[in-house]
Amino acid sequence: MSQKFKVRKLRDQKPEDLLKDLEKLKSELIQLKTVKVSAGNAQKLGRIGLVRKRIAKHLTVINQQRSDQVKSSTKSSGKLPVDLRGKQTRAIRQRLTRSERAQKTLRQWKRLNNFALRKFALKE
Repeated sequence: MSQKFKVRKLRDQKPEDLLKDLEKLKSELIQLKTVKVSAGNAQKLGRIGLVRKRIAKHLTVINQQRSDQVKSSTKSSGKLPVDLRGKQTRAIRQRLTRSERAQKTLRQWKRLNNFALRKFALKE
């Protein structure tokens, strides 16, 4: 059996190279599946799982590189795409911001100003 596959090597590759490798792996998986249907040997059948995991690793690295690229390109605008924002809970995401909570209506503002707490000085 060959050595364990290292994802570290994939991170150094360019996206074009990763896509080429991915296509090779997909074609290899198709070949292995056809061997499985035609009652092939057990060694090749055991390799199907390894190839599938390697495809998953390639896709993971590609997606991470894309998200990093999007993050760096949108850093100056300050707005991230929805899928890259924090998940949190639905209630937290839909909650008002601190500044929105602090705003008052015109009527509230008038009442606060016109009927503010008054300070009295007592004489003895």
